Amino acid sequence: MNSKITKTCSASLLVLLAASCADGFDDNERFDGGVRNAQLQSPELTADCFATMMNPDGSESVKVTWPVVMGAGGYLCNVAVVDDPTNPVYLIADSVVDGCSLVFDRFEDTKYSFSIKSLGNDKLNNREAESASVFAYSTLVPALTVPADAEISEWINSQLASASGDEELGFELLAGQTYALNGTVNFDMAKVTFRGDKSNRPTVIVGEEGCIMTQAGIKLKFINFDCSNSKRTGLLELSDNPNPAISTEALGYKKDGANQDGFVINDPVIIQECNVKNLHNSLVFGNKKNWSMRDFRMSECIVQLNNEGSNSVIHLQGASNGLIKELRIENCTFYNLVKNEKAYFIRYSNSSNAQPKKIFGNGDNSSTHSISHCTFAKTFSNKDFANNMPNTNTIKTNVDHCVFYDVFRLYQYIQSQSFMTTPFNTIFGVDGGTPNNNDTGGRKDKNGNPYATLEDPEFVGPFLQEFDLSQPKGGVNFRPQASYASQNKIGDPRWYE
Repeated sequence: MNSKITKTCSASLLVLLAASCADGFDDNERFDGGVRNAQLQSPELTADCFATMMNPDGSESVKVTWPVVMGAGGYLCNVAVVDDPTNPVYLIADSVVDGCSLVFDRFEDTKYSFSIKSLGNDKLNNREAESASVFAYSTLVPALTVPADAEISEWINSQLASASGDEELGFELLAGQTYALNGTVNFDMAKVTFRGDKSNRPTVIVGEEGCIMTQAGIKLKFINFDCSNSKRTGLLELSDNPNPAISTEALGYKKDGANQDGFVINDPVIIQECNVKNLHNSLVFGNKKNWSMRDFRMSECIVQLNNEGSNSVIHLQGASNGLIKELRIENCTFYNLVKNEKAYFIRYSNSSNAQPKKIFGNGDNSSTHSISHCTFAKTFSNKDFANNMPNTNTIKTNVDHCVFYDVFRLYQYIQSQSFMTTPFNTIFGVDGGTPNNNDTGGRKDKNGNPYATLEDPEFVGPFLQEFDLSQPKGGVNFRPQASYASQNKIGDPRWYE
């Protein structure tokens, strides 16, 4: 069962019980409506019965409200997560509600099955409904399905040509299918979700010129990418023809004190639950234009590189400015098969021009970077972890619970003037990535922690081998056996499952 779902099941049940008690089983008479000696029907459900509620802690819930069935003695309700239809996870199971609504937890990108059955009422001699009403509720962005036999770039580009409006577009690949991406999917200024199936990811074979290009918010989710044949600089490329409408001038940032001519993607750029095999170059490439992203996130991804060149994983170098204002990478693994002394994990063009105020202005002069619960192996063993990072006190940097194996000079990412927190990290060198004294205690965070503790993680293994996309974890195992890392659950948490 998904851990997030497990933790919140009890909350759903408490909400349900509270709703039931508020209505009270002794109040059924108000719903009799004169209906007696009848065969009852279950309530009819439509999309209008489901509404999203915001909770005080920032989470969301779904409130389901259904029409009264006169003469019923209550309702038997079930709520299940059915991302994997063969293995439903029940949030609410066979629970009796004496009222016309209930609430359950709302998770992102989740498919639910909600069922309700009218119960009989012995006092009124009404018989329970013969069957339940069932409704498929989903929090997924509505999407067009890419046919299994379609080449992705050709098919999606044809759909984009006729798209209009500012609403987010969705494109979905069929579960378990294998697709070809031989050209550029150019999403341009469209906000897009491009996804596969959460429980049975499709695989995209990326050809020599295959890539995904955007200059707006994009969410890549639940897809396996095989980049063995790709010759493009980036799998996800920011447009080589930036739109003047999103320049620092047009967005009003220069009026507020920004002094750089750049372009900004303000909507989130998200890569979630994607695996990547044999990435020879960059995961994200700025096309040597002055690109900045306000919000970049990665979660629960495994990226296997085969990179011996100079293109960094997150590659915004080659222009005169650009940065990521809010970066969050969590529960991910990155590893490279070869020794590399040319590339960085993250690289900007110019450290001075990557100060947030120079792009976003004086009123938005801050930046937060957080890398949490991640595993890095040979990314990269003979080059700094980062390059051209700004060094200013308007930046907060957090790196926690990460394993750095054969990774060189982490301190080039954690700049000395930033407000930095670095608890529970380990670092070790094998093939040239000898840890620098600054990484292991020569420099410390604001709480006195070293950037990382020197320790060989002793991965269970095998680990430095080609990722097998047919297996959920690729046939590799980066679980640390060393004491400090294992006791503190350092690294990508999936290796502990």
